[in-house]
Amino acid sequence: MMQAWRNDEVGARFGAAADLYEAHAPIQRMAAERLASDIALLPLPPHPRILEIGCGTGLLTRALARRIGPADWTVTDIAPGMLAAARQGAALPGIARYQLLDGEHPAGLPGGYDLICSSLAVQWFADLNAGLGRLAALLARGGCLAVATLAAGTFQEWQTAHAAAGFAAATPPYPSPAAILPDCGNLMGGVRSERLIQDHPDGLHFLRGLKGIGATTPAPGRPPLGAAQLRRVLAAFDEQGAGVTYHLAYGMWKKANNRPAGVFVTGTDTGIGKTLVSAILARAWNADYWKPVQTGVAEEPGDTETVAQLAGLPPERLHLPAYVLQAPLSPWAAATLEDTVVDATSIVPPATQAPLIVEGAGGLYVPIDDSHMMIDLIARLDMPVVLAARSGLGTINHTLLSLEALKRRGIPVLGVVMSGPLSAGNKEAIERFGEVRVLAEIPPLSKVDAQTVATLASGIPPLAECLQTLGGAPAVAG
Repeated sequence: MMQAWRNDEVGARFGAAADLYEAHAPIQRMAAERLASDIALLPLPPHPRILEIGCGTGLLTRALARRIGPADWTVTDIAPGMLAAARQGAALPGIARYQLLDGEHPAGLPGGYDLICSSLAVQWFADLNAGLGRLAALLARGGCLAVATLAAGTFQEWQTAHAAAGFAAATPPYPSPAAILPDCGNLMGGVRSERLIQDHPDGLHFLRGLKGIGATTPAPGRPPLGAAQLRRVLAAFDEQGAGVTYHLAYGMWKKANNRPAGVFVTGTDTGIGKTLVSAILARAWNADYWKPVQTGVAEEPGDTETVAQLAGLPPERLHLPAYVLQAPLSPWAAATLEDTVVDATSIVPPATQAPLIVEGAGGLYVPIDDSHMMIDLIARLDMPVVLAARSGLGTINHTLLSLEALKRRGIPVLGVVMSGPLSAGNKEAIERFGEVRVLAEIPPLSKVDAQTVATLASGIPPLAECLQTLGGAPAVAG
């Protein structure tokens, strides 16, 4: 009953602000555009079924329509005023319906959505992860849940001003990005974050902005301050500079599809040790091996032969590349030289009984053909990634950039394998700032042979254990 009252209160305050909302919503507009840009990178089907939660006046709706085009839209909000404002916007391409809905408890919806999205609305859920889990249950297989929300540290300056005046702020508590995880066992994905600072002339301007967007419902159990108390808080706020920090968390998760069990091995660069990592994983997980696109065979044997020797794989555990090219260049460049046509969309994984180790060519943004990069192939194959990285100088930047690119596409990362002289500092930085597990560190090797690979493989965690950390593991054969 209390939650229903709170939902009514939140809806009423946002609805009353519908006419003025966009004039006071620069952060909301920025978050919607960035979330829409991330969503546009997802492999959505033509004319996708889209459910939007908390549409407000339509900032995300319009940003998506510009990028995605025709779709089957179900646009919802808890506030009638906001829903009416969104409906009055430009007609959406495709089929559009507008519906009053409590997004935390989405009763009566048919499900089967290719995309469920929300920008700066789900932070009002009483139980964020449970609410996200209920939304995820409405996804089609292979469908994506994409949200922008507020994270811990938001409004820290306002809270500090309250503490300086001897009070506790009524702002809601927000979770850390790492704590945002939908209660749904068959999702894979993660959360990336950013920090934005909005400067105000003074505290009154900040409060008017919150009122302008309707975000004035206090946290449960936190009554608003009296006039004299508020003046003390405003004085403390103005004294510290009147700037406000927003910590934004962008969550992107995909509902498990009929993907092959296993991983895609890619790297932060070329010559990074992907083939050795692939051999170690194939040995550790008793897996098959497949290199979809092999280049450079004019100068050295293909990676399939190397992995077979190092991992001790019999012929039946090896799968032929879809394309073999002579020049040691990107597939796109090599195919151009050899007057060959490579089509990334024609690459289909082999049927396997065992887990499958797929090794890419180069890094994430190596072009395969005229319009597809390696990251596009990873997304289409719908497999988690193991990222091969160096251990030395520069690896933090290269690794974090690669992890950020994968997160933006909603591609889950099983872990990182670092090669080179051991560096505890670089390992800690990658795990902390990349929010990822370092599965193994490969020291400099005087000899690389089957025995070396077997020794290194013995330290790799089981595949099923690694997959469980992604929020849901498929059945693993072998």
